[in-house]
Amino acid sequence: MRTARLVLLTLAVGLLPMVSLAQQDTYPTLRAPKGVTHVVRTPLPNWQVGDIDKALSKLCSVGQFNQKVPFKYSGSFTGPNGSALVGGAKGTGLNLFDPFKKAKADRDYWFHRDRTSNCIVYWARVKPGQTAPAGS
Repeated sequence: MRTARLVLLTLAVGLLPMVSLAQQDTYPTLRAPKGVTHVVRTPLPNWQVGDIDKALSKLCSVGQFNQKVPFKYSGSFTGPNGSALVGGAKGTGLNLFDPFKKAKADRDYWFHRDRTSNCIVYWARVKPGQTAPAGS
């Protein structure tokens, strides 16, 4: 009996990180980490931030196209559908890890679930005259 309890406790403790990751995806936190610069706050769904780039999403999933500092620049999508916190980077290299030089300078990149195998990279064209966020 004691051995069975020990085995169950060991299994439960081992599964805790997996449970918290699953809950995090299901119930995304909309609080920004300390030191984050919010670029966008909107009730729109997160998929309206830009167009999905499947090739860059695959690279993101394997750690080859990511934010240098997750959520340093972020967008909060708080509506009833598509609520999420996405991290941002600029195609010019601001907050962007891009060893294969796939980014285009005239685009902003937004990362949903960065540093996971389910990463989605969105892109949006930079408007003429748009500057980098303050403090960059």
